[in-house]
Amino acid sequence: MQSIPKKINGFTILEVIIVLSLVGIISAIGIPNFNSWNKDRVVRAEAERVRDIVTSVTSQVQRGLYGFGQFQVDVEGSNVSFSTNGMLMANIATRVFRDGSDLCLSGDPAEDYWDHFGVDRQNAEVRFYQTDEVKVDILNGVVCFSKDGSLFSGGLEFGDNTDVVETIFICSRDIDTCQNPEGDDEELFGTEAGGDQPEEADDDDDGGVIYVVSWSRFGNVKLEKWNSNASQWIIQ
Repeated sequence: MQSIPKKINGFTILEVIIVLSLVGIISAIGIPNFNSWNKDRVVRAEAERVRDIVTSVTSQVQRGLYGFGQFQVDVEGSNVSFSTNGMLMANIATRVFRDGSDLCLSGDPAEDYWDHFGVDRQNAEVRFYQTDEVKVDILNGVVCFSKDGSLFSGGLEFGDNTDVVETIFICSRDIDTCQNPEGDDEELFGTEAGGDQPEEADDDDDGGVIYVVSWSRFGNVKLEKWNSNASQWIIQ
């Protein structure tokens, strides 16, 4: 018995064009949203890591593991380093008050000052982290904590160290100026990491992502994200 051949139809050129057009439209809509989501995910992860580092050192001070603790930021090229240092309670009297000047020592002068350095990983309780995924609003900055807040100190590389660092802005790398979008305090927010001179504050109209980690002299740490549509900070 002879079988009846089946009629097999392929796609017409018009159908292929329609399908490809639909794929193109969907991609055009979805890819920008994905890129925006992925950029926010990267910056948020880095900001949360910074928040956790600051929280770690302040918690160690409040628990009495250290009598004096430091959070430090260093920028070299596109690399941003975050580290913590700790001083044992027994050494505060002989080290912190020995000259009555800068309490929050960093760099070479601090070589024999802190008991444990984050950059050298000499103690499990200190932290060190380096990334090139984000920008920050300062070139170098330090802040130091004590349990009762009396030794709260530190400053920026640019400035006279009279204003203690209380925030750090963390931005996606595509943003021109990683600064406070509200731009009211040039002393704290006027220096972009990787630059030499203070610049005017800018917002994230270019689609950049900005987070800020802030703290008090008693170590109350907070993470916020800038919402450009509402022009306000949103607690995370």
